[in-house]
Amino acid sequence: MPLRTHTQLPAGLLDCSADELHDHLGGPTLIQLQGSRNPALFVSVLLHGNETSGWDGVRRYLQETTGLPRSLTLFIGNTEAARAGMRALPSQQDFNRIWRDAGGEGGALASAVQAAIADQHFFASIDLHNNTGHNPYYSVVTDLEPHNLGLAYLFSDKAVFVEEPDTVLTRVFTGRCPAVALEVGPVGDPRCADRVYDYVARCMTLGEVPVAAPEAFSLFRTRVRVHIQDDVGFCFEGENGSDDPVPLVLTGGVEAVNFHELARGTVFGATRLPVSSVFRVLDVDHRDVTDDYFEHDGDAILLKENVVPAMYTTDPYVVRQDCLCYFMERMAL
Repeated sequence: MPLRTHTQLPAGLLDCSADELHDHLGGPTLIQLQGSRNPALFVSVLLHGNETSGWDGVRRYLQETTGLPRSLTLFIGNTEAARAGMRALPSQQDFNRIWRDAGGEGGALASAVQAAIADQHFFASIDLHNNTGHNPYYSVVTDLEPHNLGLAYLFSDKAVFVEEPDTVLTRVFTGRCPAVALEVGPVGDPRCADRVYDYVARCMTLGEVPVAAPEAFSLFRTRVRVHIQDDVGFCFEGENGSDDPVPLVLTGGVEAVNFHELARGTVFGATRLPVSSVFRVLDVDHRDVTDDYFEHDGDAILLKENVVPAMYTTDPYVVRQDCLCYFMERMAL
């Protein structure tokens, strides 16, 4: 998976939809464009191939802008998965989990990108994603430095501070420049590309990144990631169309309450198996804390703590490749 590099836009690139990029570029590509002002803004799109709003918004910005007001470094990630309309191909690593101590082709790609930008200063870094599940617009930060929060606040008054996983692209820029990941809304909603366009256009014309204080936000911290054990079949309430019982049935409607508190005692699912054999809940230190969050009441699985879910998804592929959801808590700084 070699990295392609360019210092100008390849001919015809801006005519390509996300699913056409792989045939046009051949793979992951870093494009460094000179603008009127330095340092450059770093923007990454398509770390997940089905999350196309980032590319759609950036492509429109480049189509409509004559003479860039600031230099721009654009990383176009998983073009092969984008061609298939998938988050990642079954044979691939998650491109947002390769940026620290990764092996294989993903690790080689991450090393190549970092080597290509090693000597460069950046104004800020923006990693563009669509949501999995119904969520409000929000930013993800891995550093609570005031300029980092200022970059986040330019997008939304909701932000999530993430300590784990520590292998995301945003961490590459820790201590180097303000950096955020933006969750710009659901895949397929054209308003998401509009938000990307507006945000990138605004950042390209800023003289400096503003500062913001934590109290300006609805600020959350991720506590744990909730996984379903690999060998456990599951469905969501009301979805099992076969006569065969499914070991784990997940409560319907949780996706609709992302970023809202679920009280202790809320039914999260049902199973006759031990809770620890269907769920695996990992804290920020990768410790298994399943028994701290779930308990049985008959077949029902109940929450043992008040939690705020985020990124809860009903997409089975995302559940298997990444996780079911995160549990968060509000931060008071």
